[in-house]
Amino acid sequence: MTSQIFRDYLLQDQFERDGYVVFDFVPSEIVKNISTKFYDYNPILPEGFSSGASFQDDYVKQRLFSEIDSALHESMNHAFINYKKLGGTFLCKAPGEKGKVNLHQDWTVVDESKYASATVWIPTQEVDELNGALKVLPGSHLFFDKYRNNNIPFSYRGSEQLIWDNMITVPMVPGQAFVLNHAVLHASSANVTSKERIVIAYGITSTEANLIFYYKDPVNSRVEKFDMPDDFFLRYYNIGERPLFGNKVDEFDYEVPVVSRARIYEMIQNEKQKRRNIPYFQKNWALTG
Repeated sequence: MTSQIFRDYLLQDQFERDGYVVFDFVPSEIVKNISTKFYDYNPILPEGFSSGASFQDDYVKQRLFSEIDSALHESMNHAFINYKKLGGTFLCKAPGEKGKVNLHQDWTVVDESKYASATVWIPTQEVDELNGALKVLPGSHLFFDKYRNNNIPFSYRGSEQLIWDNMITVPMVPGQAFVLNHAVLHASSANVTSKERIVIAYGITSTEANLIFYYKDPVNSRVEKFDMPDDFFLRYYNIGERPLFGNKVDEFDYEVPVVSRARIYEMIQNEKQKRRNIPYFQKNWALTG
């Protein structure tokens, strides 16, 4: 078990088991009010999937996070305990096929043997399969013990379709939060409606956790480890490249082994069996695939 971040022990247990949890989080009026800020920062709608994390102006990113944090402060303190703020922004999925977000895991940014890092994902409108609700593979945060970043290969390469076919889509309404462990496998379909899908994303981890970052050098293929400051997410914008700040503390050879399709299928079925008596999973996650 990792260090506790939920005040509610039942939510903490679900988070540990499934790698994510969904619950009523904030009054919907607050979400709708803060959602109007998206258009202040994006007067022209971005194409495909976009994140405010890619803004290259530190001041703009900090100002946006301050506005989001101010709106969500009370709800965050009600739901979480001993948590560190990693930053917050908007995620936009414009209508069209370019908005599909492929299967992935988020970066390794803490020592995951002791702590979890997570994103609090808050839709500003109803979300479902049509406009790109989150898809997730329950329990998959425990599948692979690997370093993760944009330029480090994933262990499941070659089995993407198998995993996609076994994921759960989670419909949500404004005011709910989907808190996902950064190690859990997740994705989202394209937005096939005529309206952009706007989400608030707020990163957290335990107060005791030190932030780290792994980067794979494309020349010598060695992985470099950096100790990072707590405002890492608000300052890092050259995604996929070596960070321009932080302290390099290690460098090592690292080759990511491919986990076989048969082994991944077995792990998925084992997770389904664990949940065979839970009504939600009986309804939404059949023991097939």
